[in-house]
Amino acid sequence: MLDTPKTRKRVLGRFLLPILITAAALIAVGVANAGRDTRADLEYLNTIQEQTVALSARGDALREVVSRLARIDRTELVTLVDSIRADLAVGREFAADDPPSGTLFAVNALYRQALDAWEAGIGGYASGLLAAADDPSSTVVVDNIANSLAELRAGDRLYVDLVAEMGRVDVPDSAAPMPTVVLMPANGELFSLSSAYAEAARSPNSGLALRPGLSVSQLVTDPLWEVDPTDVVVLPATDTVTFEVVLSNLGNVLSSPSTVRLVLTGGEETVTLDEEFGAMQPDAQTSVRFEDVVVVPGGQYRVTATLVGLGPDIDLTDNEISVDFIVNEGEGSG
Repeated sequence: MLDTPKTRKRVLGRFLLPILITAAALIAVGVANAGRDTRADLEYLNTIQEQTVALSARGDALREVVSRLARIDRTELVTLVDSIRADLAVGREFAADDPPSGTLFAVNALYRQALDAWEAGIGGYASGLLAAADDPSSTVVVDNIANSLAELRAGDRLYVDLVAEMGRVDVPDSAAPMPTVVLMPANGELFSLSSAYAEAARSPNSGLALRPGLSVSQLVTDPLWEVDPTDVVVLPATDTVTFEVVLSNLGNVLSSPSTVRLVLTGGEETVTLDEEFGAMQPDAQTSVRFEDVVVVPGGQYRVTATLVGLGPDIDLTDNEISVDFIVNEGEGSG
């Protein structure tokens, strides 16, 4: 018996239905995979956007600091540069991995190249400024700073190319617009800028140079002396006194171990005592005690605390303190 048209339709339907179901499933999987790929690309671009927002702020801060280069302290520059390099390190670690899809290979390459150029530039720029301040006779620092500025400018230009690449039609739009990032401190011809920066770093008002700066900050006693209404320093009745010399490092580099000398005059014999103290970090303080120095009630004395054997120092006028005092008459404390 021959198949009727109705029978042939039923047979065709049994074969066509599974094919259609399979095709629909494949389309759904493809759409889902495409969705996941798009989300991964967007997350990748958003991460770059977040990182570059931080770098944009660092660039603004750098230009503000550089505008005060002839007056700033070394710590301010070093702290800012360390922060920039830390942000760059985060970005370079991120860019070292492949992007989630081939669409973003060019984005990854441009971002990585910009970060590498910025890293080379900011490190060399800071080193050049500090070298200029530390060694005013150096003739190579201007070239070194100029080369570093060229790296910073190259990084800025690569970043412009990166933003353009991210704006292509086949690259997903990120959730937020890309910021402007400029780490170049100023516009201008590189050698002229470099010469100006080296001169500013060497300014007498600049704190960029390495500056040892030990100081005798204070001299206190036990028992505690006081100033009477006639401005005379008076020590309570006693026959021994402990002097404590407070020392500070007002420079911007670690100090060397040094010696403080205490000299007491006014008695039958001059008393001279030396005590050593260790190295101090910038802005640190320490104290040295000279215990149980003999005095006589009713006596008039002068005590002098002096830093001795110092090397280079930013201010020799703060290396000594002298105080004239009298000891109240009365029974000594023993």
